[in-house]
Amino acid sequence: MTTLMQALYGLAMIAVGGLKTWLHMGSVPVLSVPMCSGETLTLAASQTSWFEQAHCWGCYMFAAGLIWLAAAGMTACKQRRSVTANMD
Repeated sequence: MTTLMQALYGLAMIAVGGLKTWLHMGSVPVLSVPMCSGETLTLAASQTSWFEQAHCWGCYMFAAGLIWLAAAGMTACKQRRSVTANMD
């Protein structure tokens, strides 16, 4: 896999993880209870702390994207250094 593709995958993971975390933070925690009449009763689940509300799989994907992007950057730097070292 090329370094450019690794960087693009890292950026895509950062975008998806950030979007999921943003959507999760904006949602209100509710409990949906189906009723016998076919209606749905929605109740507010609880007032949670910021950390509990922000914690979802988007956080892990965002962090993995940052790591992947950093690894791609380090690989690009190593490749560039090896080329310049051979030119001297």
